[in-house]
Amino acid sequence: MQVLTFDFHNTLANCDPWFDLEVRDLPSAVIDHLRIPLGEASKDLVDTAYRRLRLDVITSGNEIDAYDAVSLVLAGLDIPADRQAVELAIDELMFECTGAMRPVAGAVETVRHLHGSGVKLGVVSSAVHHQTLEWILDTLGIASCFDAVVTSASSGYYKSTAAIFHAALDRLDGDPATSVHVGDSLRWDVATAQQAGLTAVWLKTPRRETFASTAPVATPDLTLESLEDAGPVLIDLLARIRVPANA
Repeated sequence: MQVLTFDFHNTLANCDPWFDLEVRDLPSAVIDHLRIPLGEASKDLVDTAYRRLRLDVITSGNEIDAYDAVSLVLAGLDIPADRQAVELAIDELMFECTGAMRPVAGAVETVRHLHGSGVKLGVVSSAVHHQTLEWILDTLGIASCFDAVVTSASSGYYKSTAAIFHAALDRLDGDPATSVHVGDSLRWDVATAQQAGLTAVWLKTPRRETFASTAPVATPDLTLESLEDAGPVLIDLLARIRVPANA
């Protein structure tokens, strides 16, 4: 089966408050939200511990979802907290962030064009809180266009390993040799997708990689300056890499 997958943040939607929680200060935000006493710890220690955890996830490729990550950070700093209250706080904080969401120019129209043309679609995203993507895709009015939404939280794999793309292709019954991934990160969306055997399309944006890398710059199979009017271009790409039925 030939499929096309999209990255989420800065590809389909921009939501910086959510992204900041994901990669920088979720445990601190939970502490503030629940008014948990820090004891002998400090906000800097909490943020440093969370960043260290996120870097360990990237190195190993094995994801730790938002609930476990916050619980691990708090326990490691001897900050007592009720697990159920922590999970509820995370859900509330993430939902609040969705109000800041803005669609990437052309993204909604391109997704609808591809879906209307019969292309099987998925989302592949490094995200510690899966439900936030479901909320935002629903708000954008395109949730029903996707046959699968695969996050690092739901799959257990970060985008530093090709395993997250393999998990998505398994969900979509997709063949990597004839499938395409679109995203804005050369490191996570181009290099890792290509390692998984997909054709990688780079959505060129002015963003800066969150975590510095000394890895060689990946070479996209196709570069898009924008998603505006990108539907026909992506359909043409899928047609060019499709394996003939009698091959």
